[in-house]
Amino acid sequence: MGSEIEIKLDIKNEDVLTEILDDERLKKDFGHYTIISMNADYYDTRDLDLLRHNFVIRIRKENGVYVCTLKKRTKELDSGVLIREEWNKEVPVKAIKLEYFPETKDELKEIIGKKELVKIVETDFVRRTLDVEYGSSELELAVDYGKIISRGKELPIMEVEVELKKGIESDIVPFIEDYLKHYNLKVRTESKFARGVDLFMKK
Repeated sequence: MGSEIEIKLDIKNEDVLTEILDDERLKKDFGHYTIISMNADYYDTRDLDLLRHNFVIRIRKENGVYVCTLKKRTKELDSGVLIREEWNKEVPVKAIKLEYFPETKDELKEIIGKKELVKIVETDFVRRTLDVEYGSSELELAVDYGKIISRGKELPIMEVEVELKKGIESDIVPFIEDYLKHYNLKVRTESKFARGVDLFMKK
């Protein structure tokens, strides 16, 4: 288990997205983006019992490799930084098994009971990442572009994520102010999954 500490920023249109990807200062200081194709399915009961207990479970295909992930939301700071517990396991096939997460298996089974886990949200996007050394920390800058799908409806994905890989969380906001402030990006408190849940709940 590890902790995921990140802040999400909404990109208002494709022109701003292109400007960020072409930003000469980012290129000069941190090099070229690594491109990752991502497709993820999120599972819950039809009554969203896992979500009501702050759990999210998904299986994501990352450049041909399946990774099953369990997240539990623990805190949101005033700055917009999200802190979550996270468990990841590389798996051979696209399937959800609670046994992948032995530390929480019993708790998850108690929450789910006899209900069926079903796919409620899908995300399909391209992620471009930069490894960033800033202050006392190692960060990852990710630029995501794609779509969220649920019940045949879609929402666009155009956002930046800055995640703490090593160091101190207080380096995240100064990095954003230093390199991204002029793009006037707004903090997004909703995850891709949360936006998909809104689609799922709409009749």
